[in-house]
Amino acid sequence: MDDIIREPAGAASARDPEPFRVAIIGGGLGGLFTAWHLAARAGLSCQITIYEANSRLGGQLETLKFAGVGPYEAGVAEIYDYSRVGPDPLHDLIVKELGLKIKYIRGGPCVLNGKIVLETNDLATLFSEKARDEAVAFRQRCMDLLSPESYYLAVAEEDNAHPWAQVRGSDLLEREFTDDVARRYIRAMAHSDVAADPHQTNGLTFLKNVLMDVEGYIDLCSVVGGNDQIVTRLAEELDAKMRLNANVTAVEPLADGTFRIEIQANGDEERAIADYVVAALPLSALSSIHWRSEALEFAVDKHVGYFDRPGAYIRATFLFQHPFWRDKISTNWWMLDAFDGCCVYDEGTRNDYGPYGMLAFLIAGNAALELTNDSDELIAQMCLDALPAELAHGKELLLDRRIHRWVASVSAIPGGVPVRPRAVNHRPDPFHTPRFVMVGDYLFDATINGVMDSAEVASDIIVADILERRRAHRQEQAIGTASPAGALNEALGHVQELMSVQCIADILKATWGLEPGARLLHVGSGAGQMVAALRGLGFDVTGVECNREASLAAPAELAQHNFCNDFIRLPFQNEQFDAVIETGLYRTPPHHVRSAIAELHRVTKHGVLLGSVTTDLTIELIERFNLLEGAQVLSSRWDWAEKLYTAGFAHALFDPSRLGAAWEKAEAAGAAPGPWYEDSESLLYCVYERASKPDRRGLNEVPAAEARPDEMSLGSDGPIGDIVAMQIEDIPADVDWAKSNEGQ
Repeated sequence: MDDIIREPAGAASARDPEPFRVAIIGGGLGGLFTAWHLAARAGLSCQITIYEANSRLGGQLETLKFAGVGPYEAGVAEIYDYSRVGPDPLHDLIVKELGLKIKYIRGGPCVLNGKIVLETNDLATLFSEKARDEAVAFRQRCMDLLSPESYYLAVAEEDNAHPWAQVRGSDLLEREFTDDVARRYIRAMAHSDVAADPHQTNGLTFLKNVLMDVEGYIDLCSVVGGNDQIVTRLAEELDAKMRLNANVTAVEPLADGTFRIEIQANGDEERAIADYVVAALPLSALSSIHWRSEALEFAVDKHVGYFDRPGAYIRATFLFQHPFWRDKISTNWWMLDAFDGCCVYDEGTRNDYGPYGMLAFLIAGNAALELTNDSDELIAQMCLDALPAELAHGKELLLDRRIHRWVASVSAIPGGVPVRPRAVNHRPDPFHTPRFVMVGDYLFDATINGVMDSAEVASDIIVADILERRRAHRQEQAIGTASPAGALNEALGHVQELMSVQCIADILKATWGLEPGARLLHVGSGAGQMVAALRGLGFDVTGVECNREASLAAPAELAQHNFCNDFIRLPFQNEQFDAVIETGLYRTPPHHVRSAIAELHRVTKHGVLLGSVTTDLTIELIERFNLLEGAQVLSSRWDWAEKLYTAGFAHALFDPSRLGAAWEKAEAAGAAPGPWYEDSESLLYCVYERASKPDRRGLNEVPAAEARPDEMSLGSDGPIGDIVAMQIEDIPADVDWAKSNEGQ
């Protein structure tokens, strides 16, 4: 195992094709994160250029300064931290890889009708017990309808089935409350996070934003010294060409599968050719590019139409002689009922301003949109006038102010309705332009975390395609290669070494308490190497391999334990095995994948360990050990999770203590951190257990079929709805390589 980890990576072979040219349009976090993921996985096999129309990188992440005082956030003010709930790749990137320090920020108070409500229970003394009881009951109801696990995982199938997914946020507020104070309190607390008025979003999005204020769902943090340090550090680390003041005006797909890009750079017109194009832009910016292809233009229009529910922000930041509010409100942030719900940040709780104080108002939704064309002076006056009477004297302490407008910068219903498979959202035309990919926070949850997730999906799509093109290139040049069966068994031997048989045994024990003697099934066993190794540890293991030649290579002593059989009709009884280890799903024809997963679910008592080769591995590792031998489906672990959830599996290691125990075992076995289990998140996405699908109806929910027509108008209907349905059902996340590359 040590040899595998220590072998140098990234060396180019004389047989390799030239690096593939990746053009990333947009130098915000979406573009930078995409370049980061591609550099980590693709290495020298791609050459990245980032085109940014502005004179700086970062997009909506912008930290500015009051001269002589200190920094403030002009754009994104906070980062969601899920690390208390589960693995958080953004947290790890910021803290562990970029080496930045973060500070957690906490709040909760709300100024309602001029009264300072420090916590929800204060509604009883300041207004009425009924107001408090309804507000508390509504939050509890939200918790009952969405657990921290479901909030964290955001499984598309679960979100689409949620009873509030097809109900408007405004309808929820109308039907769930009888007390106006409680209704306005909840509305104000959630409004600035939604970034749109309740009638413009659905009930599930509104619910998720309500739960942001509930302990145990997420934490909020910011980078000490300014969030834009994320951008600075990424730019320093990336081996990519960055073109500032380079406005991409047109993209044209060419007959050979490449793209011609037209750029306006410092007054000059330029052209460039790219093998892949990533549009890492806000949704509204897609309309400013000429898509020089009827099919591509139509696909982009459909893409924009599906997600175009714009939200808006205005950030108004005020510098005062001193923090005059802290003897009344001492938290890092608080809410005002002005502007239909406005978040106010005490910037001095995350940055040291000496004697000065600084408040930043985050105005959202239609209120922000209405004020966009007004003067800075008027916006500033309205913010100061919104302070409660107890804080009105602060107006006399004002030293300076800054106003920043972010129109159509976020989505009111991120992810769309219904939520579609990730590959469908990120590749709008997989048949005509499979190498054109979208990236944006609006494709997930309209946060920095969401744009990082989106960048990961885009890189998965590109890496999978690069791998197939490089494999085809090498096959054309190969001389005297081993037989397919021999090559497959050799590749499976490497997979076994990477996964570590001892690590597998330890994970089985840590997860389900399985000891030697437990009955295991290995699906995709080849010549039975892992079957023999696990049997050597005392497990009762049976192997199944779909490749007849590979299975026939098994030694005679395994004849009774290693069989040739397809994976969609396993010759075993229901729950015959305590657990299943699979290294064969990625070698299953795409149209048989669902059936194969259903069979795994049928025959296992506890769950399954995912051992398929995925795009989470580096190209260098995959090619060094020829891990694509026999591969028919190349997806990310995240894509496999989507398929496994649909079949009735769930993450077996979601509980932090369970995951921690399994990770310690993986470390002790020498398998982690390593090329297969690079971090605890990778382990989380490799272990699944049988789980019944949750019933979210309950509690007097209105069935979708019985809902009022206006409650059902959030999704696409008519011709566009038909197209969306076709995309979801007819375009697999793992489009068949042969078809997607045809004619390219």
